[in-house]
Amino acid sequence: MGHMIAGITMKVIAAQAGVTQATVSMSLANHPRISSATKKRIQELARKLGYQPNPYVATLMRVRRQGRELTDKPVLALVGAFNAADGWKKHPALTIQHLRAGAIDRATLRGYRPEEFWLHRDGMSNERFSEMLRARGIQGVLISPLADGAALPALNWDYFSAVSLSVPQPALTVTTVCNDHYFSSLQTARECHRRGYRRIGLVLRQIHQTRFQGRWQAGTLIAPEMFPGIELTQPLYVEDLNDEVAIFRWLKKEKPDVLISPAGEGLLELLTRRGWRVPHDIGVASLACTRRGHPCSGVYQNGQLIGATAVDTLISLVERYERGLPAQATTLMIEGLWNEGKSLRSLR
Repeated sequence: MGHMIAGITMKVIAAQAGVTQATVSMSLANHPRISSATKKRIQELARKLGYQPNPYVATLMRVRRQGRELTDKPVLALVGAFNAADGWKKHPALTIQHLRAGAIDRATLRGYRPEEFWLHRDGMSNERFSEMLRARGIQGVLISPLADGAALPALNWDYFSAVSLSVPQPALTVTTVCNDHYFSSLQTARECHRRGYRRIGLVLRQIHQTRFQGRWQAGTLIAPEMFPGIELTQPLYVEDLNDEVAIFRWLKKEKPDVLISPAGEGLLELLTRRGWRVPHDIGVASLACTRRGHPCSGVYQNGQLIGATAVDTLISLVERYERGLPAQATTLMIEGLWNEGKSLRSLR
């Protein structure tokens, strides 16, 4: 990209491109009446000159063309990719609910209007869904984490600036914002070692193996090389983290002295209910504490900060007019905060 030039307008771009201002406007809006070659040429020129479209102006021009009053702020689409329309809002994992809340709050604070859409509404295809958003003049989309086992979304990416709240996906170069899962598990292993634990037992759902591409496992796998005396049990992978039979059979066989799991809070409740004294009999650490100050020790991911950061990232793409998937993916990872809790031994 060339040097930024203050005050670049569509008139300047039109003069340099040898076209009308209307052609520039429609090219920057990906209007179907303009040929792909012309759109590409003008968009590249706009980027080179450092043109910064104002979303408010774009909205104003659009509603004037439609003969309406300007009552709406520019819209950012929050796209729920779960199996139900309210799947994001009512997700059983509070951290995922917090992503949504943080995104809504930040979009509103930044002067945009967050509007929620369900990716699978009325059974529509991803292509039709893309056309529906485009028809509403939406330029920025924030995609929720994906439902278990769901295929990657296949929107018409050229229409939008897009950010995803999932972990990076090798087959999709969409910009991504998420927790640093590897750092979270390594930090947790370090804190367990500092408190005298030596036999780590990792408990995950089977789907976590592929969804997070080994990131949670990686932090514990490297722990024996970084923290003297640490041993790893055979990890427990279950379909359902409420599978008490599998959990207690594994505990009896592997005899860990500390459990590490994204479901640490649930495991703490289960062990306590079954008469185990935590942390006297066994330690428990969560990779996804639902709040700071929770009795379960572990990592608080701060979903609201992740959601807010994703919206800041999306707005920067929208206002730089960066549409479509980048050739090279960018991922912004947010480190978790340690929650002391009471389910691990005290450092004293």
